[in-house]
Amino acid sequence: PAVQALVATDCSTTEELRCSEREFATAMGLSLMEGKDFSILFIFDTRGTTKLEAGLNILQTIFICLAVGIGSMLFTHDANQLLLNPIERMMAKMEAIKDNPLYAMKLGDIEFRREEIKQAKLQDQLARMNRCVRWLYTTYNANKAKEPMETMILEKTIIKLGGLLALGFGEAGAEIIGQNMRGGHSAGVNAMVAGRKVDVIIAFCSIRNFTDATETLKEEVMQFVNQIGEIVHGCVDDYMGAPNKNIGDCFLLVWRLSGIAPDKQKKLADMAMMSIVRMIAEVNKSRKLAVYREHPGLLQRVRKYRVKLGFGLHCGWAIEGAIGSEFKIDASYLSPNVNVASRLEAATKQFGVLTLISHFMVRLCSPELGVNCRLIDQVTVKGSKQPIRLYTIDLDHMQLKVSPKKTLAMRNRFKLRQLREAQRNEKWSDDYFLAKVFAADADIINMRAAFAPEFFLRFSMAFRNYEAGEWRVARDMFYTCHYCPEKSMEYPTNVEEEDWPVDGPTRTLLTFMRKTHYHPPSQWPGHRELTEK
Repeated sequence: PAVQALVATDCSTTEELRCSEREFATAMGLSLMEGKDFSILFIFDTRGTTKLEAGLNILQTIFICLAVGIGSMLFTHDANQLLLNPIERMMAKMEAIKDNPLYAMKLGDIEFRREEIKQAKLQDQLARMNRCVRWLYTTYNANKAKEPMETMILEKTIIKLGGLLALGFGEAGAEIIGQNMRGGHSAGVNAMVAGRKVDVIIAFCSIRNFTDATETLKEEVMQFVNQIGEIVHGCVDDYMGAPNKNIGDCFLLVWRLSGIAPDKQKKLADMAMMSIVRMIAEVNKSRKLAVYREHPGLLQRVRKYRVKLGFGLHCGWAIEGAIGSEFKIDASYLSPNVNVASRLEAATKQFGVLTLISHFMVRLCSPELGVNCRLIDQVTVKGSKQPIRLYTIDLDHMQLKVSPKKTLAMRNRFKLRQLREAQRNEKWSDDYFLAKVFAADADIINMRAAFAPEFFLRFSMAFRNYEAGEWRVARDMFYTCHYCPEKSMEYPTNVEEEDWPVDGPTRTLLTFMRKTHYHPPSQWPGHRELTEK
């Protein structure tokens, strides 16, 4: 019900209307006298307008919230894509390098794979577009600037630096990188990390006639060494090893045994032997290296020149760590066993063979592969307290022909590395038997075809007599150790040196025995001192 207003300013005219839902108006056309007698007050119900304003205010608030929300989402998306996600990826990569420095070599492969997937998705999207939309899309993106973001540049730089660290320091320097990466409280570098004792297989590889090659090739000798290094390092990596040092004409190659189960250590030893055999085959089949056989300067210095490698293979403990000072360090291995491997390689020239393998190494490998090694001598070398029985793998590298055609190299090095990793994993599996691969490999069959079974039997019998001190009997047996059986039917007792067998170990032992007129020294221990350093 209507209530009479007492004054013009009162707003309570009905219990149903709030003050904000009404408007007041009064007549302004009354005279002064009329205004004293009575007044007119008009009250208007504005609930409709108020509701409309409230609704509009709500819509305005919702719009502002949506605008702010969408804007913050877009800003957050850009911040995540351009800043936060790259920083998180960089931190994850740094953590991965810190935990396993050698993992840095794989970061480039992972990054490449990520970009490959992104590119494949883009190609799939373009294939689904019609021709007009595809043209507009490609035109728009072609006109856009291709400048990479700073965070992307920084992320790729970390990947490259990590890869270079792993490539430069290698497996021996993993601990140096790891300890310095873990020391995040300081920006200082402590490269002189204490070494640690590890069990390793050590191979020392040397390029024959390197002095002649250096003086002849001059500036081209760097390319010459790198072409050989590509084969040597590739074969080592294929068979689970790691190149450690490149010392001019020599390569130090390592297979780590520490932390590996005994049965896998045996397989790793087989891989080391197989790796050396593959190096010999690949060097002699290489079309790049075959060019040097016709080099006039090399042929003038060395008759019938061809690239040839010598190998010394040994196993034992070594200290792994940094060698040098704060100005320059090398991550490598120090041990008498490393020196033994080096001396074995140097002695290959004396024995006229490509490989010399210690009996420690032969014992470590599987018996199925070890039977392919021939015992040729027992010696003492500087750096070893006990005599070492020397073995070799008989290979006639002259039987191999250069690859008939140039194989097309895979240009994408990341795909090539992925393929190599898959092949490495296959070789490391329990179903892969290296002894069977050795027996079935066509190159190895060709290189061993010249050695008749009778030759090995005769040499073994002669060596046992030599070791037992029966040097005259050994001499007569060594005279018959020709590679071809038909040349071994006679048993001569006095043969001139030019008629001796061409086998290097045979000639070496005959030369040694001849110094004392084929009479062993008194108290002959069954071994001699290796004079070759």
